[in-house]
Amino acid sequence: MRKLIVSEFVSLDGVMEAPGGEEGFKHTGWVFDFHDSDLLAYKLEEVLAADALLLGRVTYEGFAEAWPRATWPALRTR
Repeated sequence: MRKLIVSEFVSLDGVMEAPGGEEGFKHTGWVFDFHDSDLLAYKLEEVLAADALLLGRVTYEGFAEAWPRATWPALRTR
């Protein structure tokens, strides 16, 4: 049996909507106030170590739009 790991952005007061700055949401972009290089490195390693990544439709569409254009140095070394 494989291990299931749930990784999500949620604030202490329960805000989950639009962490990345998507338009049309009251609390959009809130997660960027807490990003630093250590967090980004951790999240990248978390994704790259997984055998599979299960996304919801809206998240998938956002990834599908962003990742082909990504220029992050860590992605070029994989």
